[in-house]
Amino acid sequence: MEEIKQRVKKVLKRSKGGMTLNQILKRAGFRKRERKKALGVIYKMEEEGELLKVGKERYVLVDENVETGVFEKYPPGFGFLIREGQEDVFIPPHATHGAMDGDTVLVRIVREAPGKKPEGRVIRILKRAKNRYVGTIRRGRRGYYIEPDELTLPPRIAIIKKKSIKVKSGLKVTFEVIGGRAKIVDILGHEDDPSIDLRAVLSKYDLKEEFPKRVNKEVQQVEVLDDARDLTDKFIITIDPRDAKDFDDAISIEKKGQLYHLGVHIADVSSFVKEGGATDKEAFKRGTSVYLINYVVSMLPHRLSSDLCSLMPGQERFTMSVFMDIDSEGNVIRRRFMRSRIRSRVRLSYEDAQRIIEDKPLEENTVSVFIGNSYEKIRPFLLQALELAKILRKKRQSRGSLDFDLPEPIIELQPTGEVLSVAPSVRLWSHRIIEEFMIKANETVAEFLEENEIPTIYRVHETPDRDKLKQFLRVVEGILDIKFDEDVEITREFLQNIITKAEEMGHGTIVSYLLLRSMKRAKYSPNNVGHYGLASNSYLHFTSPIRRYPDLVVHRILKNVLDGKPKTSQEFALKLEKIAIHSTKREEIAEKAEFDIIDFKKYGYMKEKVGDVFEGFVTKVTPHGFFVEIEEYLTEGFVSVDVIDEYLEYDSARKILVGKNLTIKPGQRLKVQVVAVDKWLKKMELVPYEEV
Repeated sequence: MEEIKQRVKKVLKRSKGGMTLNQILKRAGFRKRERKKALGVIYKMEEEGELLKVGKERYVLVDENVETGVFEKYPPGFGFLIREGQEDVFIPPHATHGAMDGDTVLVRIVREAPGKKPEGRVIRILKRAKNRYVGTIRRGRRGYYIEPDELTLPPRIAIIKKKSIKVKSGLKVTFEVIGGRAKIVDILGHEDDPSIDLRAVLSKYDLKEEFPKRVNKEVQQVEVLDDARDLTDKFIITIDPRDAKDFDDAISIEKKGQLYHLGVHIADVSSFVKEGGATDKEAFKRGTSVYLINYVVSMLPHRLSSDLCSLMPGQERFTMSVFMDIDSEGNVIRRRFMRSRIRSRVRLSYEDAQRIIEDKPLEENTVSVFIGNSYEKIRPFLLQALELAKILRKKRQSRGSLDFDLPEPIIELQPTGEVLSVAPSVRLWSHRIIEEFMIKANETVAEFLEENEIPTIYRVHETPDRDKLKQFLRVVEGILDIKFDEDVEITREFLQNIITKAEEMGHGTIVSYLLLRSMKRAKYSPNNVGHYGLASNSYLHFTSPIRRYPDLVVHRILKNVLDGKPKTSQEFALKLEKIAIHSTKREEIAEKAEFDIIDFKKYGYMKEKVGDVFEGFVTKVTPHGFFVEIEEYLTEGFVSVDVIDEYLEYDSARKILVGKNLTIKPGQRLKVQVVAVDKWLKKMELVPYEEV
């Protein structure tokens, strides 16, 4: 195939205006018996953007100024060609060629000079994204149309008529855009139904709770061979959220002399999900569990996720255990891996774990469970765990690990789906204990597999783009009122010091938020490039196989090594590549769905707050206004420059608005009044009330 490609490229390089298929085949010297294969390669080259069809017949070779990638569209109509490891290419509104968000496009780079933003033009749409959108049916003078809940789409979209679908004004629907018109996929219900947002998210992202019959049948017949080490006499506990249903990790700890003996015990899902079986194929397809506030779309059937694999208190369960002997400096001196069988003695909520650490009574409506006399042992256990967690955290921070303690919205719902309350999460030391222990277990497994040259799936986080970090520093200079040297070395330690200083000055949230936006996304890959954010040379996901498919794969790989049957073939490495790419995509879809349902609930809740005044801080400044986050509800709204009494000019270098008597910059605190809220567009209009 590669030899055919080179022959095609060679003849097309000599052609200025391109060639027809017959001309390519003739001038490249393909014989009759070669032509069928050559045509297949040419069509594949066109599909992948290496060749461009001009007009009806002629093909041209895509030059070095043309790139293929995914188009990301924004509400005003512009977009970006997303490039891994390079700065994204700006596509102005008039140059999108009708591309929609998620489309794979061919872009000609028209400007990419040092110190200037790269700019391009879409010259071809290679593959349309199979996007589903949510909207509301409205009735106009000429009949029904859809008003989309998506600012990148036109405000009105005509409906492709279908007799089997009865439309009615006010109905929420999911739809696909075909030839500029809307094809209705699903009718969800009336827009005023408080539970409609959940149905909208499930339909938009095609998330299905029900499993195929073949999966349910296989799960009912599952059998496990008990060849595990019996650890049921060990004092092992779980700490999870109050509303958790699937408990996939447990911990044990002992201290002897100067060594901590840490055990991390993870649900042995791979013993229940056979590779290549119906359940395994469905788990791969889903990639991850999706958490939609109080509703979960599980990766595995509930018989596994909430029962057979879940490490419930008092129940014997199969696990994969990682034992680490750790010294007082946080170094792992010795490690062991084994199949095991445990019986959890305690199920704690994070809140109760923290209360026990602080020697306070349990929550009034506690969900914690203690087996036998385990309550008497739990506080010394937790204090020892806390001691080790602080050592591990200090060790991690000393190597430059970045910690983003950003609050998350905790949303309490009524059974009908209406919001009772929205509040910021509180970070507890009980959270950090589990976080540190899981990070260390993930690193330990990754290091073991890498040292033994075993192909696996790593969790990688690439080094951020220096230009984006320099832009971050320019904005932070205004927030913290400091000046950085132009040629400053931007190390992880340097960035962590900025976060620490910002926290001391009361700007920790906005600075962490801006830094996070400057980073690349973490992803799955069989090629280990390290994890920048954690300052880890070798990292993977091992600790959540109930809810993440890559963890399940890592469990299988580790088991094969323990059995003396490691998989190292090129074919296996290619399979891992496929799993990594698919799992990363599924994770992105899950995150979008989770963000959507949270935003729908938050903005629906804020509709009741129109006219109220809140404190907040500026999160982002644009030429047209600025965004303010209301801290009490972690909800962002927009203040237009049109409601400001004086003329404000946008400083693009520092990302601020400057007037004669007023400056607006990120991190600035002020009071705002809620003027209007659109739940479905996830928009909130604010006006300044007074500066804080």
